[in-house]
Amino acid sequence: MKTKFYFALLLIFLLLNLGQGSWGLSESSEARYAEISREMVLSGDYLHPMLLGIRHYHKPPLTYYLTALGYQIFGINEYGARFFLSVALILQLLLVFKIGRLLFDDIKIAIASALIYFSFPVILIAARNLTTDAYLVTSILASLFFWLRFKKSAKVLDLYLFYTVMGLGFLIKGPVVFLPLIIFITSWKIIYKEKIHVTLHTAMGLLLLILISASWFLALIYNDSSLLNYFWQEQIVNRSISAEKFHRAKPFWFYLVFAPLIGLPWIIFITIDSIKKLKVITAERSIVSILFFTCTFLILVFSFFSSKLILYILPIYPFLALLGGYLIMQSSEKMLKIYIGIYMGFYVIIVAALISLGILQDIKINLTIAIVLVLLIVSYALYFLEYGQFKKRVTLGGLSIGFTISILFVFTSVSSANPYLINSVEEVIHFIQKEKKGDFKLLVYDELVPSASFYLKKPIVTISNTDFNTQRDLRFQKEGLYHNTYIDIKKATDLARFKKLLNSENVLLTKKKSPIPDSLSYLLKNFKHQKELGKWEIYY
Repeated sequence: MKTKFYFALLLIFLLLNLGQGSWGLSESSEARYAEISREMVLSGDYLHPMLLGIRHYHKPPLTYYLTALGYQIFGINEYGARFFLSVALILQLLLVFKIGRLLFDDIKIAIASALIYFSFPVILIAARNLTTDAYLVTSILASLFFWLRFKKSAKVLDLYLFYTVMGLGFLIKGPVVFLPLIIFITSWKIIYKEKIHVTLHTAMGLLLLILISASWFLALIYNDSSLLNYFWQEQIVNRSISAEKFHRAKPFWFYLVFAPLIGLPWIIFITIDSIKKLKVITAERSIVSILFFTCTFLILVFSFFSSKLILYILPIYPFLALLGGYLIMQSSEKMLKIYIGIYMGFYVIIVAALISLGILQDIKINLTIAIVLVLLIVSYALYFLEYGQFKKRVTLGGLSIGFTISILFVFTSVSSANPYLINSVEEVIHFIQKEKKGDFKLLVYDELVPSASFYLKKPIVTISNTDFNTQRDLRFQKEGLYHNTYIDIKKATDLARFKKLLNSENVLLTKKKSPIPDSLSYLLKNFKHQKELGKWEIYY
């Protein structure tokens, strides 16, 4: 059974890599990480991340390093940017499996947990979009695995690996790496009534954790002491309690509504079984109650944070998957039959969606691909339903894998054919490259579009006016070095430079919903041509 699981991981890895570089970078998060890593590779400066020629210290650098390594192996392209996301997902599945075995000592529960984890839509979102979140969850799971193995084997090496991987997690996204681990370990200690024992190895491990976590920050602060307040006050405190400054503030109930939606349909099954067994789960002192309380407290703590984005709650889902793996093995045949029926409903939805996409013109998809996908999905579903030798749990697991892979292929096909749907400017830049030869500057008005520089393979000029995302932090930039790539037209001297650049030798890119001010619209006469592509206006 374990060999089949490893073979399935290999197959999933191969499927994840099919067409992974076939769609353009999405603005703005994915494009931002991809461009920072590109500039890092080209400059050779791995200490100071740069975004469009300006120092960018918003996140620790490990995600940039992994992306840069992908570029070194596969070249500076979309596939190179996303390659290690697939590696991260396979590691996550492997770690969920191994953690499941350590927690329950049952290979069936461990495999069920890994399959459930793979079936959460949010996991695919993280694995197909370059951000820090997939790498963060991998570090959390690896840390938890080494802690549990240390509990079982008492090998000191596992304790040091626990602290080491936590430190690397800190270098991915900062102190948020500690939150799921603290809640899980605290729940473990309380439920099993274990005392906290501080040993020499614990103290040494904590010191190792601090040194790894602080390494990059200390190197920067050594050069500029003002960065200490910047990292603590603005990147930790303000992002947690004053997210409106970063335009990421959401109401308390945001995750309570959206966390279930990005966990369908397994969240339905887990919720039903949890409610049915709630008294037992909360009363007994077991792994199941630890997982239940970990999931509950995590969603509440994340909800209290002011800053909220969908992928921020990704660390909850491994614990939900482990809880679901246990519960699904306890489900009755009657409930399993209901769950299979629900999954078949989702198959009907995806087939209907594919047929609609093949007929309608609003969203492009190759009709041949749509027909092939429909036939494969229907055949796969019927195969598991018709053959009676499959147990219902196997049928449910097979349906979940098939559905997830179907979503994977549909996403790849739709994203590749619809760049504006995924907020990519690849087609826009290719048009500019085709129409505009020679040396020119691309002026992007009041939008931060890092992938424009990525595709042009040269610096662009960002024109900042009212949009929050274009307001760059220049405190750590030497005066004058950014003038060729950044203009703030609220400043008189910068406005004069902007007017001078508005001519047919250059190219102006604006969004239709945010054109340049009426007071400057007369300068558009300097351009000979105008082209509308998606939500963009191109003047050249």
